[in-house]
Amino acid sequence: MMNWLRALAPLALTAIALVVFFTADRTVGMLLIVAALASAFLAGKSALGRPSRRPERDVDPAEVRAYREAHPGSTISDAVSAVGGTTRP
Repeated sequence: MMNWLRALAPLALTAIALVVFFTADRTVGMLLIVAALASAFLAGKSALGRPSRRPERDVDPAEVRAYREAHPGSTISDAVSAVGGTTRP
């Protein structure tokens, strides 16, 4: 599932829950709100990306910039991991 779709699912469930809550059945609306919260927390890690890890050494911002220029699709956290190495959390 794409990242934008993971972010859109809780928002859509919340909108549907509010419509159901105010127009039809309040119990079903509350259950849909709980489902929206659950989907937001379950899909959150993948939508937000990888958690950062502490680098083994101090990382120079110029090295990170050079790495990102050499690897155009990389993120900042990928560059910090590649330049500075990572330790286990």
